[in-house]
Amino acid sequence: MKAAVLAACPTARLVDISHSVEPFDIRGGGFVVWAGSQGFPPGSVHLAVVDPGVGSDRRALALRAGTNFYVGPDNGLFSMVVARRTDVEAVSLVRPRAASATFEGRDVFAPAAGRLAGGVRLNELGEPCADLALLPDPGPSVLWIDGFGNLVTNLNPPVGALRIGGQTVSASARTYAEAPSRIPFWYIGSLGLVEIGVRQGRADRVLGVGIGAAIEELPPS
Repeated sequence: MKAAVLAACPTARLVDISHSVEPFDIRGGGFVVWAGSQGFPPGSVHLAVVDPGVGSDRRALALRAGTNFYVGPDNGLFSMVVARRTDVEAVSLVRPRAASATFEGRDVFAPAAGRLAGGVRLNELGEPCADLALLPDPGPSVLWIDGFGNLVTNLNPPVGALRIGGQTVSASARTYAEAPSRIPFWYIGSLGLVEIGVRQGRADRVLGVGIGAAIEELPPS
């Protein structure tokens, strides 16, 4: 895929955000796309492929959201990006005749991303399209688990006590240093979302949960 991007735009600067998304995990991949694209300069092109439906009739997309561009499959991968913008423009990519049925990341998405990086206008890559595929709202839940076992949720602060994995998380802290040792607590993460951690431990293991785990917000006692 990198070779295909550079073939279309030899001056492109390639930055890998993550290769740790589980296979077929569109929702987790969507979170990484949204979170990982924060802070890039205007005009950046974000290429993302989590594509269980490769070779099917699902559309291939290039879209603009704000000042940045995104390229990938129309399977809900861009749900978080699209849900947070009102200025989204998308096109359905033209699939090259020689494109592989099993490697569209290399043959469809990467060339389109390279062309965008090289200055080709979005509307030159395909026909305008709407009704983008969006994942259903999962309700309060875990979006992502980072390398330290912290749970990134889709909850906005403030919250009270939370119930997850059959356990109640009532403690909160501003930083890990202020948190009680070895006890799950919630805090506001760098993305502005509620996260659950364990000081010097892994919240995912202590609570026994994974990505997608449901969370219940408990009323004040």
